[in-house]
Amino acid sequence: MRTSTLLILDDDAQDASVIASEARNLGFEVRILEDASLFIDAFLAWKPTHLAIDIVMPSINGIEVLKTLAQLDCQSSIILTSGIGTDTLPAAQLAAIEHNLNIRGILYQPFHQHILRNLLTDQVSVDVHAHTSSDTSAQSFIVDASTIDDAIRNDQFSVFYQPQIELFTGKVIGFEGLLRWTHPALGIKLPELFIPVAEKTGQIDQLTQIVIASGFNFIRSLSKTLTFSLNISAKSIKNQLLNTALINASQTFELAPERVILELTETATMHDPEEAQHILSHLRTEGFKLSIDDFGTGYSSMAQLAKLPFTELKIDKSFVTTMETSSKSRKVVASTLKLAESLGLETIAEGVENTLAAIGLRELGCRYAQGYYFARPMDQSTAKTWLAQWNNQF
Repeated sequence: MRTSTLLILDDDAQDASVIASEARNLGFEVRILEDASLFIDAFLAWKPTHLAIDIVMPSINGIEVLKTLAQLDCQSSIILTSGIGTDTLPAAQLAAIEHNLNIRGILYQPFHQHILRNLLTDQVSVDVHAHTSSDTSAQSFIVDASTIDDAIRNDQFSVFYQPQIELFTGKVIGFEGLLRWTHPALGIKLPELFIPVAEKTGQIDQLTQIVIASGFNFIRSLSKTLTFSLNISAKSIKNQLLNTALINASQTFELAPERVILELTETATMHDPEEAQHILSHLRTEGFKLSIDDFGTGYSSMAQLAKLPFTELKIDKSFVTTMETSSKSRKVVASTLKLAESLGLETIAEGVENTLAAIGLRELGCRYAQGYYFARPMDQSTAKTWLAQWNNQF
């Protein structure tokens, strides 16, 4: 079993010492650096399991450090800290999550031992030291079976919608539904905080049902040509109730299964390929479309890919956001598009953040895309308003 390792970037020796001391008590090997270049070099050489990064330092741009880590495909668990101020930390956390970094949470001043310990130990119960602009006092936010159950009962989970665009015409072809937790005191929480916990506690199917009901109701209120995409957890694939829930919802909301796209990661189908093939084939027979999400980040082989009844391939944003500056990323995107074409799959790219990315994808033959360049995920009301305004262009 690999020893847990922690690499700290902090220019405050006292803060770094507090974090290092707790980590060592938990059995971590620890290294401390205060120079960004040396930190990146150490990350590449050491490949630590955890990183603690002071995001606000006079001589270092913490956001740029995070972007560099994203470009290096960092898989470490990251704790964000700041000894100067806290206003930039939530924004930094969102930016890091959007760049596919594994953010464990935020450690606010003054540091609390139990919070730091939970952030370092990757427990099912995630204890995040939260701070809001409206309440300057520290609050401890626990994510576990109890708080998720309470949030479900109080309708704190809702679906946000991000449009998907046809690159050759500019027209909206559908929306992806993305679950959000609107905490009454702490605001909107992203899935990275609660989905892993729900998968371990067995509550993931309840959350999936929320997305199905809300999303189907939303999309049926729009044009009959628009599709609805939703993420399916690896834990849910083996649950036969998923088939029943999707079919029942399709009938209840009078939504044709052909308008529903189920997104699954590569790794979700690798645990038991034969069972996955059986279940996915049944869903496909019912008419639901199937998409391979985050393609290029997993371990599926072409042979495995060809066996499963997918209809769409989704190019991971880690390649899309770097394709204009990295020839390697551009080649990955180009080869992925050729692979999809050879298998008869539609292609959609996520993470399109600027005009160059959109044009580059279109030139390579990618048909559909989504990302902040077009629109961020929006609540239902905002999404409908946005769609009406977007359609007025045509």
